[in-house]
Amino acid sequence: MVYRKLNRTSSHRKATLRSLVTHLIEHESITTTHAKAKEAQTATERLIQLAKNRSPNLDDAKTRALQYIYKPTETLPKLFGELSERYGNRAGGYTRVLKLEPRLGDNAPQSILELVDGKRDMKFALTARAVARLEAQGQVLDKKTKESVKKIYRSRPNGEEEFQKEVAEMKARFYSSEESLANLPTPKPKKQKASLKFVENPLLAKKEAESS
Repeated sequence: MVYRKLNRTSSHRKATLRSLVTHLIEHESITTTHAKAKEAQTATERLIQLAKNRSPNLDDAKTRALQYIYKPTETLPKLFGELSERYGNRAGGYTRVLKLEPRLGDNAPQSILELVDGKRDMKFALTARAVARLEAQGQVLDKKTKESVKKIYRSRPNGEEEFQKEVAEMKARFYSSEESLANLPTPKPKKQKASLKFVENPLLAKKEAESS
């Protein structure tokens, strides 16, 4: 597999990736440059797939996993236990990259790399907050938000229950007072499409007049 060089020597690049993957397994969310996030995402996806398949057997799979991580006594039990069970029904897509604003100073592109359906699932929290805001304003969910909610329901065992609980917490935290609602942007009204008007073709009318 071809990897980005990340402006480092081969040994330094491997050490950087192992460190990023280890921190991701431990904390389930890390912030780094976009290039590093994409490389760590590829390595983490392969690592979780290895933990799920346990090919050719559990001991060999753990040995192979050591090339991706540091702190094996802490990370291996979580990888082959909690994470392997969490993603048992997933065929892939165990991680997610969310772009952030460029880093101050050198303007380098930054991203959040996270494990999906985890305790620090940023997209889960952002979607819950968006739903809480719309409901607090008495607005209907837009198409994009509805699709995000459907994906959450499908991907989590108790997705609907957990999500509704998160929405309620977001309402209580951010939208419980009149002042908090007053500061929200007012949704723009949808533009009404103008009705079609059919007019008589002047050329046809002229021909009909000449023929008569």
